[in-house]
This record gives sequence, C-alpha cells and structure tokens, in this order.
Amino acid sequence: MAKLTNSQRVIAVGLGLSLTSVGGAALYGFGPAEAWTQAQISALVSAANSDIGSFTTSFGTQLTTTFEQLISAVAVSTKQEALASNQVSDTTMQAAQQLLNATTTQNTNDQVVKAVLDFSGSTGQGYQPCIVLYKNKSLDHAWDGIPQSVKKRMARSPLSSGSMVSSVTDEMQSRLKSHRDKFCSDGEQKAGLCSTSSLPGGDTNAATLFEPAAKDSLVDQARTAYIDNVLGEPDEKINAKAGKSQSGQTYMLSKARKDAFLSIPSYSLNMIAEANTQSAQFDNKSPNEMLQLRVNQYFGGKEAQQWAATLTRQQPRGLLVELAKIEGTNAWINQKQYEQNQRIIANLAAQQLLMAEPLKTNLDLKAQRMNSTSVIQQVK
Repeated sequence: MAKLTNSQRVIAVGLGLSLTSVGGAALYGFGPAEAWTQAQISALVSAANSDIGSFTTSFGTQLTTTFEQLISAVAVSTKQEALASNQVSDTTMQAAQQLLNATTTQNTNDQVVKAVLDFSGSTGQGYQPCIVLYKNKSLDHAWDGIPQSVKKRMARSPLSSGSMVSSVTDEMQSRLKSHRDKFCSDGEQKAGLCSTSSLPGGDTNAATLFEPAAKDSLVDQARTAYIDNVLGEPDEKINAKAGKSQSGQTYMLSKARKDAFLSIPSYSLNMIAEANTQSAQFDNKSPNEMLQLRVNQYFGGKEAQQWAATLTRQQPRGLLVELAKIEGTNAWINQKQYEQNQRIIANLAAQQLLMAEPLKTNLDLKAQRMNSTSVIQQVK
C-alpha cells in the first residue's frame, strides 16, 4: 500500500468516521455486499489508525530527538561559553602573573644594579679603596715607629741622659775632626783648614733636619752632628770616690737637672730627624714623604686629577665613603699635630724654667751670705 501524506491521513480518518456512521445507519442488512463494505470500512479504519499511531510515534520520537539535540546544543554552547570565560579568566590571571613576575624581576634587577653600583670598587667605594687603605695603614705604621727610633738615636748620643765621657777635650776634638772631614765649609776650605765637603757646613745647618735622607747617609750623619752641636758639650766622667763627696753629689745632681732640661729639645729635634729618615720598609720613603703623598692625592699632582675624575663616577654612597676617608685622614693629622703641640709646650715650659734660673741663683747667693753673716756673728 502506498504511504499517505499527513493531510491525506487526516482526510481518511474523517472519511472513515463518516462512513462508519453512515454505514451503520444505511446498512441494516447482513448480505454479502454489506459484509464486504463493512470489511472494507474496518480495513480503512485500521489502516488509518495504524498510520496515525505510526505518525504519532514517529513525530514524538523525532520531537524527542530534536529536543535532545537542542538540549545538547545548548549544553555545548553553555560549555563553550564557560570554557571561553575560563580561558578569559586564565588569560587574565596569567597576564597578571606575568606582570607580577616582570615587576618582581625588574625590582630584583634594580636592587642588583643598585648593589653593584653602591659596592663596586669604581662607583661605590671611593678612590682606589684597597690601595688607599694600604697607604693609610703604612703611613700610620711609619709614624707609630718614630718614637722608638728616636729613643735609639738619643741613646747613641754622648749627650744622652746619664752619659759621661772620659775627656771632654778629646770628645770635642773628635767632633771637630769629624766636622772637617765630612762637613768642611767653603770658608774653612779657603782658610786652608780642611778640604771642601760634598755637604759643606751640614753639621751646623738646620736644613738637614728637614731633608729626606736614608739612615746613616751623609745627610743623616750631618743632622746627628747638628743636634749634638745644639745641645753643647758632654759631661766629664768622675771617679767613684769623687762621686761620693759632697761636691761630687752636687755635680751629679746638677748633671741630672741639666740632662732633664736637654732631653726635651733633644727629643723634639730627633723627632724631626726621624720623621725625615727614609726606610726600605716603606719603599725608601720617609714618614713625612709618605704623608705628603697622601695629601697630594687630594690637592696636587696627577693622582689628584685621577681622584677628581673618580668622584664624577661615584654613587652617593661612594662620595660618602670618600668623605669619610678624608675626614679620617684629617683626624689623624690633628692627632699628630696634638702630639707636636705637646712637645712645643714642654719646650716652652723648659725655656721658662731656664729663664727663671738667674733668680734662683741670686736667691741662693743671698741665702749663703745670710748664713755666713750669721756664723760670723755667732763666733764674735
């Protein structure tokens, strides 16, 4: 049987219902024609009902399938929307993380760069930090060794405290001979007293004290002789018996007082000499030369130009470090000036005491006269 369309099925259903009612009304007999007609009607009704059932089932199934497809499409669309939203969120979060990482990396790099600039030897430590530290320590070491060297120099002198010579005449003759052999002046050479020296008059010239010279060199010997000439003649030795007498004791007390006074200028003069004595330990430089080189770093010479050029590359920390070095050097110089002022005060005090010596001598004479007068009156 050919399949009917949906509209044909509807018409057939309506027709079948009409025929059923008509047949029931018109066919009241039960002959062959009526039976055949009834059978045909029943068949048509069954076919229509079957078609209607098939249509209903097919339509319901199709509707269900379509609905499920629609639901599935909506679900897929929802998932895609959710996925897209998640992707957007993930992308935003990743972008934020990347920005945070970039910011952290930049901050770290900035800190590293700042640390490098602040602590680099060329931008954050001032001028030649290691070399300057070594020079400062060497300078301080050189000056700290001067007092000990002065004690040794003073102990070698015949004018040191407590020293006495067997013969003052012989000592002075020896001093004169040394002068003519090593320090003969032009005037003495012209007078035929000696031959001209390479350092004429060195033992009588204060300039030798301030001239840098190696230890035991001719200049060094000249300033040692100069100090001896300034301090004067040595004291003559006395024997033990004479030393126990009253006059001998008076002599020793006077010598002790004289040695005490002379030790002050002797120490000052020998300090000057040692400050200008060169040493192999310090690259054949004297303490004063080393000090001059340190000062020249800031105020003269090629090193000062290099120092100024270095400051232009310094970070604020490097400038503060350099300022601390300068202030430290200035404090060190002030300390040495303080020690020098102490020696000056000691010399002035000794000078004042010696100036008052005539007053004491005059007072002693008056006391002796008074005692003599008193003894004479008692005898009478």
